[in-house]
Parts: sequence; structure tokens; C-alpha cells
Amino acid sequence: MIKVEKDFLNIPAILKKENRREAFDENIASHGYVDAKNRYKAKSVQKRLNQIYNLKCAYCEQKLLDAPKHIEHYRPKNKYYWLAYSWDNLLLSCGSCNSVKSDNFEIKNSPVNYDDESFEDIHNLGDTYDETEKPFIINLEKEDVLALIRYKRDATIFSDDIRVQFTIEKACKLNREELLQKRLPILTDFINVINEHYELFSKHGDITRFSPSVKNFLQKVSKESEFYSFRYFIVHNIDVFFENENMQKIVKALIVKVKNEV
Repeated sequence: MIKVEKDFLNIPAILKKENRREAFDENIASHGYVDAKNRYKAKSVQKRLNQIYNLKCAYCEQKLLDAPKHIEHYRPKNKYYWLAYSWDNLLLSCGSCNSVKSDNFEIKNSPVNYDDESFEDIHNLGDTYDETEKPFIINLEKEDVLALIRYKRDATIFSDDIRVQFTIEKACKLNREELLQKRLPILTDFINVINEHYELFSKHGDITRFSPSVKNFLQKVSKESEFYSFRYFIVHNIDVFFENENMQKIVKALIVKVKNEV
């Protein structure tokens, strides 16, 4: 889970078109979401979200190259029907995270209700609603939780922060087996190659052989990469994943060296 940068003022034109206003009015009149055409699913909206999210799921961070790409509502459209076409309520997610999250949206306080907000107002109500409701689930378009995320050696993700842990464990189930099987090789491949280098280093004393592998790993620690938060955590928490203290010192020193060379 990493924060994404969305321009909330640059609303896709199609979300402001008359047919969206008509769908909005129908939802209001019905006191629920009744848009059979799901008119928030416009190609231009999907394209914008793909770009903003670097084609990654907002919650689990897996790349959605061939996987289903869902336009997900932070506040579920079935409950918050007047926000179905709200730009600040639309996120990109994989099908699994969207399915698990579904209409779940636990909050600390009482939920807001439709209060005669106009069609023009729906794109900037999120901040006010957040202050009123105090949602448990993290909104990755508005919150940076990178420093609150931790990982174990088996690639499970967790946090000591109540809201982050709620999002991980209950809202999206980010330790699903499919995700563990995708995250774990990132770590094990890195550990294995460093172990191989260290064994040769112990015999021949040549530390230079470590550098290309460390450099290659660091090149993939970018927000565009799949599972960025996991890669980031590995780099900044070498002690968690390497027990040998001498090996820890070597890898840490090389990480600093490679970063300084960039």
C-alpha cells in the first residue's frame, strides 16, 4: 500500500457529462444505486486511473497487466450511492481486493447520509466525510502509510497501526496465498544471491561481486514497480532478513554506496 498522487481538481470530463448527472438523479430518487450501465466505468476514467496507479492495485500493489482491472469505490456505491461518479471516490484495484472489500466500510463514528448535495459537489466531499466518519480503511490517495507497514521473512505484511492493520487483515486480506506466492520470491531471490556472494567472499575476499546484485535490486525499488512497499522495507530493514551481522554490514554499506553513485 503506497500513496498515489491524484489531481482531485482535474476531473475526467466524462464524469461531469449530462448522462452522469441523470444517473446521479436516478440514484437520488431511488435512495440507492440503480445505474445498470455502471457509468463510472468509462474508458477515459479507467485510462486515467491506470496512469495514476502505474497499473497497480491500490491495496495489494500487484501489477494489473493481464489481471482484471476494477474501478473501486473507496466508499461503496451501494451505500453511498450519490458518490458513485465522484472522482475522489474512485480507485484502481485488482478483482480480488475489490471482491474482498466489497461493501465493507467500517467507521468509528456515525455514517453520513445524503444531504441534498448537488451533482457538482460530489467530487470533493471525501475530506469532509472522513473528518465526520473516521473510516478504518486507509485511503491511499490521501494517506501515506509507508512508514507504518512492516513485513516478516515469510512475506506477510502487518502493522502496529490499527487502521493500517485493519486494511491489511480485514478490508482486503493482503496476506492471501496468491500474494504471498508473488511477494516471497522477491525476498528469497535476493537472499539467495547475497548468500552465494558471501560464500565466495569468505573464500576469496572479493567484495566487488556483491555490487551488481545490490544495484539490480535497488533499481526495482521504485513506485512504478510491483510490490514497492515490500522492496522498500527490505532495503531499509536488512537486519530483519539477514542473520549474519557481517553480511548485514556489507549489504548496508553497498546500499549506501550504490545510492550515492546515482
